[in-house]
Amino acid sequence: MAVLVLSAVLVHGEMFKDGETVCFLGDSITNGGRYQGVIINYYLTRFPDKKIRFVNAGRSGDTSGGSLKRIKLDLVDKKPTSVAIMFGMNDVGRGYYVTNPDEKRLAGQKRALDGYKKNMEKVVARVRSEAKEPKLYFLTPSPFDQSGINDRDNNQPGCNDGLGRCAEMVRAMAVANNGALVEFHKPMTAFNLEQQKKDPKYTIVGPDRVHPGDPGLLMMAWLFLKEQGASPVVSTVKIDAAAQKAGACVNAELMSILKAGETLSFVVQEGALPMPVSSRARPILELLPIEKDLNQELLYVSGLAAGTYALKIDGVEVGQYKSDDLAKGINLAFNKLTPQYKQAQEIAKKVDKARNADLKWRDLLNSRRWMINHYKLDADDPAVIQAHYDHFKDKKSYTALKTKQYIAGWPKFKEYVATAEKCENEIYSGRKPIPHNYELVPVE
Repeated sequence: MAVLVLSAVLVHGEMFKDGETVCFLGDSITNGGRYQGVIINYYLTRFPDKKIRFVNAGRSGDTSGGSLKRIKLDLVDKKPTSVAIMFGMNDVGRGYYVTNPDEKRLAGQKRALDGYKKNMEKVVARVRSEAKEPKLYFLTPSPFDQSGINDRDNNQPGCNDGLGRCAEMVRAMAVANNGALVEFHKPMTAFNLEQQKKDPKYTIVGPDRVHPGDPGLLMMAWLFLKEQGASPVVSTVKIDAAAQKAGACVNAELMSILKAGETLSFVVQEGALPMPVSSRARPILELLPIEKDLNQELLYVSGLAAGTYALKIDGVEVGQYKSDDLAKGINLAFNKLTPQYKQAQEIAKKVDKARNADLKWRDLLNSRRWMINHYKLDADDPAVIQAHYDHFKDKKSYTALKTKQYIAGWPKFKEYVATAEKCENEIYSGRKPIPHNYELVPVE
């Protein structure tokens, strides 16, 4: 193994470049691909001329130590230029966290944390050595919600404090390995606690207290992109209606301006599309400056006669605005009626389709590995796998269900891989912004 020269500098992330391969390594939170999906949506819509490959190397139920068995196939062989690593939720030993833990459980907590540190160091060393020094992103683990109130008997008090100690180790590893640090644990925990002061049942984590819900996933993507220094600008268009002249435009070209009476018409060619956000995640936009930080599609129109104006884009009214507000600038990024928004939503649908197709074949592969490594089964013998399924008394248990899925799905494995590749290629199509005709018409 190559000798690794370590520095003591915490570097900042940087925007992914055209042609990069970005790999996300982690457990089920990574495997779901949902917070990465928001990041992918940002890149696809903001940089329509760039092609960046995003690889999901997550695995449900995995740990930092468990990933050592699959790093070559799932990560190194993909030749990544950047690697984001997040483990901890399954490493921390959640079962050791109870109210008033005894000495045995306390020892278990310490043992789990010691193991996490050692295994994470091995993971990082192998990624650096075998993947030939990719840019590293160290992600502190997302929180376990030990403070929220729900109707399930599933709390493990102190578990999030254990994850906080995992986060401390990750911060030190980022410094030691000259990597970028993306903070999930500290800001997400603080945000959750702040909201729970108003509503004890509030959570950005799902009801299982482990997997972030849509608002939490959006928050994770926001934190990641902020660390990279992502720009908020989709486009900026400025017009002086009285003079029929363009002001300073950013990432947009004003192709024509015409004023007839009090109606102003103009054509805009933007250089990007607004970043799509799912409706389920939208409530968090009222609580965090995500729109200000990532999604600014601004239109400024000064010199209009006082009054209210209907804004039409390609003949469709998308809203009514007062002249004073138009002069101050309006943000169209989350306006569901604009053609730009609709185009961006189509891209998001393709990303989600690609994510689901990718998840399908990777789940089958991970079930196969589990049966081979844990149960020592011949995964190519249908009779052996059927007998394995039959031996489960509880056919609704997680492992039994995964085995059943494997029996039904493995014969179509290659077909699923081909479908996923097709979907991945499709996400790069249809993302070029096109010119749109704008009209500002006085409202009687």
